This record gives sequence, C-alpha cells and structure tokens, in this order.
Amino acid sequence: MFAPGHHLYRSVDGSWRYSAPGDVFVRIGGDDRLLTLVQQLEAGVPGVSVPEADRVGVERIIAALTERGVLVDPDHSLPVPAGWKVHIEGDDPIPEKLLELLDEAECTVGCVDEHVVARSDVIVSCAQWLPDARWRQLDSWCTEHRTPWHGCHAEGATFVIGPLSIPGRTASYRDTRGRRLAAAALPDELIAHWAYLDSDAVKPAVRFTPAAVSVLAGLLAADLLALAAGTGVPSEGHQLVIDLATLSITRHRVLPLPELAINPA
Repeated sequence: MFAPGHHLYRSVDGSWRYSAPGDVFVRIGGDDRLLTLVQQLEAGVPGVSVPEADRVGVERIIAALTERGVLVDPDHSLPVPAGWKVHIEGDDPIPEKLLELLDEAECTVGCVDEHVVARSDVIVSCAQWLPDARWRQLDSWCTEHRTPWHGCHAEGATFVIGPLSIPGRTASYRDTRGRRLAAAALPDELIAHWAYLDSDAVKPAVRFTPAAVSVLAGLLAADLLALAAGTGVPSEGHQLVIDLATLSITRHRVLPLPELAINPA
C-alpha cells in the first residue's frame, strides 16, 4: 500500500513519477504496463490481478518503491487488540462521540474509581472545566496501576487535550500541573481558580458545538487507537490547545518533572 502522502502516476508527458510529502517529485523509468499494475494493486483497485509473466517485474518495482519509502507493508496498520478496554467518563457530549469512533475497542462509560482503573487498558476523562482534585486522584490511581489515561477540558475560550499520561513513559497530570504552576505569574490565584472550578459554585456552561465535539473526539480517538495498536501516538508528550475560533492547534511539550523537583501543592 502507499505510504501516507505518496503517489505513483503517469505525468502529462507520458513518463512516470512518484511524489512524496514536501513537494518531492521523482521521475522513474519502467515498463508502462507494469507500473500501471503496481499503481492499481497498491491503490487497492478491486479485481486487479498480475499475469504470471509479469509477476517478477511487478515484484521488482514494488521492492524498489518500498525501499524508497513510497510503499509500506499493510501490516503496519495494526488493528486494535481484541478486548482492549477503554473506560470513558464525562459530563459533556464528547463521550458519546468517542463511542462512535472507538467501535473497535471494548468501551464502557461511567464514573471512575480505582477498581475501574485497575481493570481498564486506558481511561478517558472528559470534563467541562478543569476538575483538578478529581484528576489528581485519577492520576494517582493510574500511576499505581500503570494504566494510561487521557483527558480534555475547556480553558478560557479554548479546549485542552492531554497530555496523554502513560506511566513510566510520559508526563503525568502531576507533572503537567507542577509545570503549569511553576510557569504561572500568579500561582496562588491559579490554585484558587481551580478550587472554584472544583466546587459546587455556579459556573458558566461550556458551549460544545457539533464542530467542537467532532474535533475533540477525533483527536482523542486518534491517540487512543494508536496507543492500542502500538504505533506512534500523535500527541505523545504534548498538550494540545485547540482554538476553534481560529482553527488552530498549539502543541505544548510537557516533560516529566525531575524526581527531586518540588511539585507545587
């Protein structure tokens, strides 16, 4: 199959080329019939078969294009393991959309406790505003049971996703929280604001438009499916800040705190 962003085609002058991301165009030689067969086979055109007389030639072209990264082994698109358990909690519309996108996984929805963490392969917590106290508890359970977890919430006029916490591999919520406070101009005010968001005080409702729900759920699902398949997690090591007013996504690198660092309470 073609690697992402790669193409094999006959140009207007009749010669063949492959293209790669970044405006890379490479002219290639070869039998037109064989190149057409390779193009159709690798694009998944149904009903295409290779005549026995052409098999060696087609295999040589496929091998050459694979060596150059134009083609990849279909096995690289690994499936979600059977019985992979995702538990989702949330008081917003995102969990419902996530269920649609994670139909390959075994999903449950509801409140999270330590028992749920212990029996799940990954936890997803979707909140309106940052639930600091709840996420500190969830982070502690997930660290104890080596369970990855992901989250999203609204902050100001933006939405925040992650960072995906994979115990022993990426920053935890404790690390993220500590770095946020260390960088804050008014850390005491930030802590007080989080306490207000945690409380039963009246708070403005977050406006989850259909577009916001689709974008947030899609980004979460992309990370979770990659985690399940054992491939590179798109956002790994980063917190994403999504501004739907400008259609921008900002990636903030988040590193684990050094073991001896003081983590603000």
